[in-house]
Amino acid sequence: MNYLALSRSTLALVCLAPLLGACASGEDDGRNNSIFTTSTTNSGDMDSSDELEDEDESSDSGEDSGDTSSTSTDGTGSTTTSDTGMGMCGDGIKQLDEECDGNDLGGLTCLDFGFQQGTLICADDCTLFDQACSTCGDGQLSPTEACDGNNFGGLTCSDLGYVGGTLSCAGDCSQVLESNCMEAPDCGNGVIDGGEACDGGNLNGQTCVSLGFDGGVLSCTAGCIVDTNGCTVQECAPLLSTCNLILNDCCEGLECIPVFGCLPQE
Repeated sequence: MNYLALSRSTLALVCLAPLLGACASGEDDGRNNSIFTTSTTNSGDMDSSDELEDEDESSDSGEDSGDTSSTSTDGTGSTTTSDTGMGMCGDGIKQLDEECDGNDLGGLTCLDFGFQQGTLICADDCTLFDQACSTCGDGQLSPTEACDGNNFGGLTCSDLGYVGGTLSCAGDCSQVLESNCMEAPDCGNGVIDGGEACDGGNLNGQTCVSLGFDGGVLSCTAGCIVDTNGCTVQECAPLLSTCNLILNDCCEGLECIPVFGCLPQE
């Protein structure tokens, strides 16, 4: 018998016995086992994956987090979504961060800003524009007013084709009045227009006497100017006029009688 070979076999069995006993009993000797380690790690990864899937399903279920989102599509066909919580200027709906949006002025009018009339306008950047509001009588000319007091925006009667005069403003600032402007004369129509002293036989009630002459005939020139060449001035005191007794300035055939004036001679 080969005792050396037997001893080696016995020694091998003695060395493997602890290991075989551990495997048979299922006890862990504290050493790492790559199979179990991998299995445990994979199990943990699967649990994490399940949690992510649950979160995705919760998001896809339509639950709202309270943020306002907007979706836009660019020229390439891709769609982008942004959560800003801000209103979109131009959508016609006034948001908290906008003064207005389109025709939505939040119920405000020119009256709310101290004006009497006019229309509020919403600018392209959703801010209120009050330049179309006005207050008649403040002397400030606004786009909704034709004039305001004496403010005609530089306009004069001459600009409107008249030869002179002064413009006036309607009480509600809606119209420039031309009634005080003088029209260019149309001499010869028998009507005394602005700038005319007379027109043909129309002497506007004037006579030689009313103009300070003693008599004569007043006329009107072709240029509608009063002609006094036909008026006369007497160098002597006429009948019944006041006279100077010392100068005896009564006209021929008359004599100066105190108190009574110039009377016919006896």
